[in-house]
Amino acid sequence: MNRLFILLILFGSQIGLADFLQLPLYAARHGELSFLLLYALFKLVIVLPLLHAELVAGRLHRVMPLELAVETPRVWPKVLVALLFLAAFLTLASHLHSSSWVLAMTVDSLNGTLTDSIGFNSTLYWYELSADRTRLIQLILFQGALLFLLGWFAWRGAALVYALILPACALFVLVNLPALWSLFTGAEWQWLPVNEESILLALRYALASSMAGFMIWYLVGSFLPDSLPTGRWVLGVQLFDILLGVTALAVLLPVMEEVVASAADTGQVLQALLQLAITDNSGIRELNGFLSIATLVGALDSLPLLLLFSLLYTGQTRRDSLFFALFLAIPVASLLLISSPSQLSLSWFGWPLSTVFSVFSLNLVTPLLALLVAIWVGWFIKPNQVLKQVNPKTGARYWAWRLSLKFVIPIALALTFARASLGLVQVTALDVLLVALLLVLVWQGVRWVRAL
Repeated sequence: MNRLFILLILFGSQIGLADFLQLPLYAARHGELSFLLLYALFKLVIVLPLLHAELVAGRLHRVMPLELAVETPRVWPKVLVALLFLAAFLTLASHLHSSSWVLAMTVDSLNGTLTDSIGFNSTLYWYELSADRTRLIQLILFQGALLFLLGWFAWRGAALVYALILPACALFVLVNLPALWSLFTGAEWQWLPVNEESILLALRYALASSMAGFMIWYLVGSFLPDSLPTGRWVLGVQLFDILLGVTALAVLLPVMEEVVASAADTGQVLQALLQLAITDNSGIRELNGFLSIATLVGALDSLPLLLLFSLLYTGQTRRDSLFFALFLAIPVASLLLISSPSQLSLSWFGWPLSTVFSVFSLNLVTPLLALLVAIWVGWFIKPNQVLKQVNPKTGARYWAWRLSLKFVIPIALALTFARASLGLVQVTALDVLLVALLLVLVWQGVRWVRAL
């Protein structure tokens, strides 16, 4: 595979709509600059070694995950691959759902409809948009058709799209360098204290923002030559992703007070942008710029996931599986439009389906698979098989990376997985301990009965 194609896919797979809608929300409510520091630290200390491990594993085996599951006689690899594809499918549906809102607002903003609506009432506009489900479903269908067209060309289609989007993202960062500077030098945000929950949230978000990388970097690694060092590539990808997310936050800085004051999460950043356009005549220009770049990123947020469906077997592009995945994801994304906290018939313990999908895919499956990759590469792959891939000149960086995979990362991921799994079923750690104790007693009782 061409090196330029590889770089474009590595960089493109790490940027997503979450950098524009979720990172500002989390940072504003959980420590401001302190949260950003934790997020950047986890991206470099946890996510970076994990993504590098994905490349290493792909180089060593050079077969697709589905092939690994089919070839092995054991059951647990098949279960893990099934979880991987289920998480990718639910994430694909969630991305289509979220991007349809941003796309609708962008169209209204650029053609002037949004300006007229803002002149009356931004709350009314948001209500009318949420009620116009037919339009949102049409936008979901549009995204599905666009993704299928791009996914048809597999790696080349993805690389071509990222060759257009990445310069736009870089330009977005350059244009907003003054806002980025004022974020760290101004008095609006401070280094606030953080608690345990904020630290775990920063870790979960760092992992969730790189979910596409966890799913396809293994595929990218299967095309890389063994003698090509990729350490600086992975570092550059993470630094660019951090910079893009922090820049988006800096642009939103004037409306962060609105975000913090609200108790709601869904669409809160977009609603705050509407408020900015009301209070400031220049706000509509900032809104147009922000929405335009967010739409480019959001509409293609699912493209890396489609590579996972279209490349089921080594060297083969399966367009039928690509079409099947989109065919199923579109109605699921449409179903999310009618799932809200006010409609409890489509909820799980009071959570809307979009939240359930996110928790399952991003907070459960992603940490679990990343944990297994860390243990696999850190403990079971011999040092001389991967040393050249990390740093061909000296082993110091390699040993730091290996120790991180062996000890630091598994502990962090196990903690993240445990907390997310407890929250999904609304139970406490004491409940889990009691159930585990009961199972041990039952198992011991069965052994005693058999011994009689």
